[in-house]
This record gives sequence, structure tokens and C-alpha cells, in this order.
Amino acid sequence: MDPALAQKADAAKQAALKDLSAALAELRRTDWTNRENESWNQAYRIERLFVLYEPSQYLREELTRRLAQAFEENVGAWKRLNLAAQALAVDPSHPGANDAIIRSLLLETLEETHSTKQRKFFSRPIRREATTKIVWFGLAAFTLFILPYLVLYYNLLRHEPINISSWSWLPLYCAATTGLFGALFSRLLYLQSNWNALTIGGLKDARDYASILLRASVGMIGAVIVFFFLKSGIVSGGLFPDFTQIGIEGFKFPPPAPGETADYAARDIPVSFRLYYPSKSWALLVVWSFLAGFSERLVPSILRETEFTFDKSATPK
Repeated sequence: MDPALAQKADAAKQAALKDLSAALAELRRTDWTNRENESWNQAYRIERLFVLYEPSQYLREELTRRLAQAFEENVGAWKRLNLAAQALAVDPSHPGANDAIIRSLLLETLEETHSTKQRKFFSRPIRREATTKIVWFGLAAFTLFILPYLVLYYNLLRHEPINISSWSWLPLYCAATTGLFGALFSRLLYLQSNWNALTIGGLKDARDYASILLRASVGMIGAVIVFFFLKSGIVSGGLFPDFTQIGIEGFKFPPPAPGETADYAARDIPVSFRLYYPSKSWALLVVWSFLAGFSERLVPSILRETEFTFDKSATPK
């Protein structure tokens, strides 16, 4: 090696060692109480300074260890860094030929790993706040959805007559609240499975009330659109609700034998078990409304298919 270059390299190492000693002394004498973020930044800075002073014979081993750590931390740039490390050839006649490249790659690996750790550290309280808000909104939506059933079973518990003839709002109310709950449920599942892929800005947007209400409103409106789409009769079949059959079904146990009257009082037979549940059409309406709120692609696909059908039927032959 050129003596001038060697002298510069030694001077750089001495400067790095001096900075390292000063940083370690500052880390020991400083009170880091309630300054956790600053303490981690200082620790990361010291770790990077160690790379500049790392002996040449240990560089490759350290790079291998840091790449393994980056893989465990799910660092996004790990594949690129690993390929770059594998591309470094070992020349037996010049063992230190790639030292500068290895140090640079090692520093980049540390930077990416530190960035990933800091992102996890900053995102943890944001994730917790976003999850808490969405869960509370979801519980409120579920309460609205289940409210008619609670009223119904409360009347049954008090042995009062069931009068739902005035519940003309029930199908539309059911569709809107089910779509609202489905949208919030979908949002919660999406965030739980994509936390690591979201940026800090995306996480902050996820916890904002405006973002939560926007997604909930889209799901509710989509469910209402599906409600009117099903009511229009454009599609029919066993998978779609019959709105004339939406209501409450009942079942008594033991059931009457063939030919016997269903009037248990007339036969002086105690009824030991009664079931009241939504009809099949009501259950289908709930399923379609939930899917409309849960899936962001269902309503747009229905609208596109309907538009295509209308255009085709309106086109003169």
C-alpha cells in the first residue's frame, strides 16, 4: 500500500478511536432518564464508530453476523445487502483488498438495521392507539348491529308479546350497521397483518379519526347500495335474500308429532325449549351487507358489471 494512503488510513482510525472514546465517556456520564430516544441514537452512533475501528481480519465475520441480525429483524434491504456481500470475492494474495468495501457495506447494514429498529420503536405506541380506536369503533358498530336482537330477546325474557310490525326500518338498518361493522373489522385485520409494511406516516393516518370514519362510511354506504341492488331483483337465486321472507322464525321443543296440533296449551304439554332466530333471507342480507362493508372491491365490481350490462342492453343491434 502507498505509504501516504496508509498514513491517511491510520489517521482516520485514530480519529475514529478518539470519537469512540469520547462517545463512550458521554454515554456513561449522561443521565438518560426520560430520554430513551436520545440514548438509543447515541448507542447506534457508537456502534457505527466501532465499524471504523474494526480490525481487518474480523470484518467479514462481523458482516456475516450483522446480516444475520438484519434477517432476524426483517430488514427490507436484507436481500440486496446479502447479495452484495456474496459478490465480494476473496483474494488470498491480497486479503485486505476489499476492506473499504466491506466496511461500507457493514455500515449500510447497520444503518438499515437501526432504521428498522427505530421504526418499530416509534410505531409501537401509534399501533396501540390506532388499534384501540378501531376496536372501540368496531364495538360501537357491533352494538348498533345487535341492538334489535337485544330488544327482541328482552321482550321474550319479560314474556311480553313480540310486536315487530312497526319495524319497517329493520332491513335497511340491518344492512347499514352490518356494513359499518364489516368495514371496521376489515380495517382492523388489514392493519394487524400489514403493520410492518406501513410507513410512520401511514400508521399516523391509520390512527386518525378522519381515516377511521372515512373507511367506516365507505363500508356503510357500500352495504346500503348492495341492499338496494338486491331489492331491485336484478339478481335472484338461493344465494340472495327474498325480502318478502325477512322476519323472525320460531321453533318449539319437543316438536308436535304429525297430525297433532301445534297448540301446546290445548294438549297440556309443557314447552321446555323455544328458539327465535332471523329467517334465512334476513341472514343472507346480513352476509351480503357484511361482505359489502368488508370488501373494498365488491361494490365497485358490482357497479362495473351493472354498467356493462346496461351499456350492452342499450346498444342497438
